[in-house]
Amino acid sequence: WTIQAAEQPSLSISHPPASISLRASLLLFRTRHSPFSSLLVVQRAKEKESRKNHTAAAAAAAASSVMLTTPLAPLAKQLRRIPNLNARRWRYLSTASRSPPSGSKKPTQNSDAPQPHMQTPSLKQSFFRRKMSSDLKEPAGLEAEAATKRQGSLGWINSEESGLLEEAMKKSLVHDLVDHNRESANEVVPWFLNNMPRDYFDQLTKNVWYGHLRALNALFEMRENPDLLLSSPCGNYMTFIKSHNYTGLMAEMMAELPPHRSPTQVRMFTSLDCILAINVFAYGEQKLANDEIIDSRYMPTMRKYFDEYEDIKAGLEEQMFDEQSIRDYMKRCPRSYLNLCSPQRFVKQRKQFERVMGSETVDVRLERNYKWHSRKDTDQSRYALLSIATHNHSTRVTLEDFATYFASAKLDIEFLYLDTIVSGKQDNMDKDGNDEVDMITVLLKDPEEMTNEEWEEIRQDMERIKWVDHDALNVFNDSRFSSTPKITLVQAEILSSLCNMLHGQLNHNGSKTYTLDKMLDAVFNEYPSVSLAITSLFEERFHPTNTMPMEEQQKRVAEIQSRVNTVVDEFMRKLLDRMLQVVSQAKKTNLYLPGRKGLGISVNPETMSNMSQVPYGVFFMHGRRSNMFHVRFREHSRGGMRVATPNGIEGYSLRSNNHYQEAYGLAITQQAKNKDIAEGGSKAVVLVRLHEVGAMPQIKGRMSLNSSTDPKEIQRMGAETRERIVFRSVRLAADALLDLITPSEELQQHIVAYGERKEYVYLGPDEQITPEHINWITDHAKKRGLPYASAFMSSKPKTGINHKQYGVTSEGVCIFMDVALRNMGKDPTKEPFTLKMTGGPSGDVAGNALKILNRLYGDNTRVVGIVDHKGCAEDPEGLDMKELLRLVDNDLPVSDFDKSKLSTQGKLWLRDTIDGQVMCDSMHNRLEADAFLPGGGLPNTIRRDNWQNFLKEDGTPSSPLIVEAANIFIEQEARVKLTEKGVLIVKDSSANKCGVICSAMEIAANLLLTEDEFLNFRSEYVPDVLDHLRLLAKREADIMFAEYKKTGGVGGYENTLPGIAERISRVMNMCSDLIAAQIEAHLTFDQIAELAQNALLPSLREKAGQKFYELPKGYLVNMLAKYLSSQLVYHEGLDFVERSIPHNKFALVALQYFEETKRISHLLESVKKLGIPQQEEHEIMELLRTGGPRVAVLNSKVFHPSTEVSSSASTTVVDADVIEETTEAQSAQDERKSSRPKPNQQGNK
Repeated sequence: WTIQAAEQPSLSISHPPASISLRASLLLFRTRHSPFSSLLVVQRAKEKESRKNHTAAAAAAAASSVMLTTPLAPLAKQLRRIPNLNARRWRYLSTASRSPPSGSKKPTQNSDAPQPHMQTPSLKQSFFRRKMSSDLKEPAGLEAEAATKRQGSLGWINSEESGLLEEAMKKSLVHDLVDHNRESANEVVPWFLNNMPRDYFDQLTKNVWYGHLRALNALFEMRENPDLLLSSPCGNYMTFIKSHNYTGLMAEMMAELPPHRSPTQVRMFTSLDCILAINVFAYGEQKLANDEIIDSRYMPTMRKYFDEYEDIKAGLEEQMFDEQSIRDYMKRCPRSYLNLCSPQRFVKQRKQFERVMGSETVDVRLERNYKWHSRKDTDQSRYALLSIATHNHSTRVTLEDFATYFASAKLDIEFLYLDTIVSGKQDNMDKDGNDEVDMITVLLKDPEEMTNEEWEEIRQDMERIKWVDHDALNVFNDSRFSSTPKITLVQAEILSSLCNMLHGQLNHNGSKTYTLDKMLDAVFNEYPSVSLAITSLFEERFHPTNTMPMEEQQKRVAEIQSRVNTVVDEFMRKLLDRMLQVVSQAKKTNLYLPGRKGLGISVNPETMSNMSQVPYGVFFMHGRRSNMFHVRFREHSRGGMRVATPNGIEGYSLRSNNHYQEAYGLAITQQAKNKDIAEGGSKAVVLVRLHEVGAMPQIKGRMSLNSSTDPKEIQRMGAETRERIVFRSVRLAADALLDLITPSEELQQHIVAYGERKEYVYLGPDEQITPEHINWITDHAKKRGLPYASAFMSSKPKTGINHKQYGVTSEGVCIFMDVALRNMGKDPTKEPFTLKMTGGPSGDVAGNALKILNRLYGDNTRVVGIVDHKGCAEDPEGLDMKELLRLVDNDLPVSDFDKSKLSTQGKLWLRDTIDGQVMCDSMHNRLEADAFLPGGGLPNTIRRDNWQNFLKEDGTPSSPLIVEAANIFIEQEARVKLTEKGVLIVKDSSANKCGVICSAMEIAANLLLTEDEFLNFRSEYVPDVLDHLRLLAKREADIMFAEYKKTGGVGGYENTLPGIAERISRVMNMCSDLIAAQIEAHLTFDQIAELAQNALLPSLREKAGQKFYELPKGYLVNMLAKYLSSQLVYHEGLDFVERSIPHNKFALVALQYFEETKRISHLLESVKKLGIPQQEEHEIMELLRTGGPRVAVLNSKVFHPSTEVSSSASTTVVDADVIEETTEAQSAQDERKSSRPKPNQQGNK
């Protein structure tokens, strides 16, 4: 019999014997006053013989089923409707009734003929529900109908005597049921008290276990195996009562629990004779221990324990086990947990709590040959006890994972206790501040054939299972039941990681041949032996203590490659071939790192890219529900981390298909954008799989089953669940990245690296990265021991330069727009101009652009349209600027725009309607304006298949100028097409470069100052930073339009503004790369550091002092190279740098140019003192300023050395006296050397 929770408590019975039906009814009566009143009774049909076919089975089921569909009223009325009623049940009927009147015919009881009240259920109908009346009376409106039915059913009895007959029958039944209840209780109660373990009665209140006993007693009368699910009226408890404990029982129960709640306490018990399992799941907030009960009950026990075992207390950490610490810890614990704990268990789990607290890890302790005090002396079974502490994870998901794992391992659970302990801390682990530890104790049967090694593998799997992707976990569990080669959990994780990594690589041309599901199925099921050979190669290549020798690696790779080549299926052959390439050429991994979360791999970039430019490095991270690609183009690289959360399976598959390409494209764009700073370009894209999260969230802890299910509340909880998963994915990605880049000796003991090189990665916030994420990443980098932890993440809310607060990106965007408008013949300070923009007033770029444009041009700025994720406001006369700024100041979306501020032609469209959605998405195409500023939106909004929509009916563009403030808003092919139509496009790598420049300047300050020093210095530093950003934007805009004027955009894409922007980035990066490669051959570290200080702003240079020399050498070399290259390109133009400087002399020319620029500055000061006419002075100074450095360099010893210079393809080696002539800075260095600290070892490296 199964009793399950029902929304509407009801009774449905499918079985012929009336005695069984009657006792089921009794069960409902008996339990309706117990703590478990919401019940559903179902008879599980048992097939006694096999059916020949489906039809025969259906017929048998229909013939043997009786369904009670009438209202639940007096039981006698129900009995009259049941055919083949037992004669004993009608003994009073036979004596009280008389023969039917003459002429009347007694109805025949033909069991084969269908009765009027019977229905024929389908095979899938296991139970039928109906509501149980609380007062057991028929509704008033049905009295007449009931009387008619009663008269019809007893038509052969005189209606005057039917009432007496019914009353007699009631008394008989009551007497009969009482007898049976007493008989069953005499058997059930002694067995129950003798066989349920002692912990069962200690842990559960009397009301709870008494309710279990009453339900069991009623079911015992039916002589059927009980199978119950009881739900308490308060919604705080759900209890499973199973006929016996068996392998996989826990997994079955988890599937029946409500999906939208996580329990806060679990108690699973097995009777001592193993014929009954009672498992209780508690919801809602548990009662914590208070001072009174701690002092009266728990502390005396602990004192006595420590007094008896002084040696144990001596070995404990004092800060954990002094009386005050114990008392504080107990206040976080539920009373039921402390009631269950022995002092030994309390001490052990207190240590586990501290190990996992704040780390999100899982700690598992194993004890074999455990002596279970509740088991009978005759029991010879062996047991293993697992004590598990898991931090900050869904209790339900944890139990589901453990349940499926134990079931696949064929391990029987004897008991399981789970309690949630509140940490009392809120360190941003979850957005709502939840920070809890689940303490789980599991007793398992220990099979005789199990070895210590196998149990250790199980223990390690328990610690890993929280982070393993469900695809890998499912395959691992399934492999234990299949005939395919057995795999370990780690091997399943490796194969899942490789499939997720290569998904996009094998579909780079847009093909959908290699779907992720197909790839996973293929490697696990079609060619498992080859797949496992590849994973074994991966494991042995990176084993920290038993690394496979290189010769053996080459031999193994050749052997596996020969097996791959024999695979007939082209799909599988390509997949396995790429997997082998990645594994055989991977650089490092965190596979063997204790306590790791996601699986991180440093991939050989050449195995990932079929692009023209191969990245410097590629990291891949795989974890539960998320993957990350980090691509960088230089040793020291800076770029944002963004989170992608596509909707639905198709959206996720499409984004996964382009995951690497997205990261690569953003990184190479960042590389072009980083031409002014020391770091190269990089990008991290975290792809999160959210479509597996149902509409109902899995809320931990605080809510009972009866809590409100208001749609708005459900939507809010669902949003919180999504945010929680995103935050966990960000932490997982950052932690795996830190595993691979932190130069810790402890880490290096577990990581084998191929190729000696330092890893310098600097992150910044991008899409869906919040201040909470930034703070956590920075703090975690410090905990992990990253040397440059304060510089690891930029835009820190407390100790950074907030981009949105200071509008750093928008400052550069507005400079480019100003220069562009002026080159179009429109002076924005003197005449109005119209503008349309995406991004919205609450966005960083668009919102700050509105403030800056209003500051610079006032009423001349006329915004005719603006759109964001909420709506679109448009007005051909210009939107009210004060209203727009109100939205900016209050961080409000466009949908909050005051309609009264619109002109008669103005419109406000909201995205909550189909028409509004269409108008919002088409605004950037429909409206005409002098300029279009895309300050937000999806990547490739304007692309190859829709760029024509940007044109008007006459074929001219709706805006002649586009300043790309948002990254990759326009696809490259669409960009080319629009430039052919005459659109001036300022490319994103130029337009929004000031954001990353600001981050670099912030990080430079973080590297040189402590947090307190920076906070005191920030108010002075930020204005200097903003001025420098405007200067760099103005320099690039000027050279860009100067180059454009030479050809007017005619002569191909390279002469258009986007082509020129790409050329500027290419030339500057080429120049800085050559300088960096050559400069170490000519200058010492001290000389490099001395010159590199010129790249700092004067205020920071003065503040940093001698700390500057402690920076890593590579960072200083890059800083100097970028500073010298920007000086050359911005002052002399592209042609001089590309065509006039020999590649083998770039460093010397740059150094000489720097020196000559300083000398020209002194000459200009001298000219001012000559007293010549002002006009002549101006002309002389202009000639010196524009041509002086170049002429001086061309006539210097760099181009005309007095001695022969030996050269090679990449470097020039000159005498020391030549270097002396190329820089005056050297003359002052000797004087300062004695007072300057020597560079540390890290800096020298």
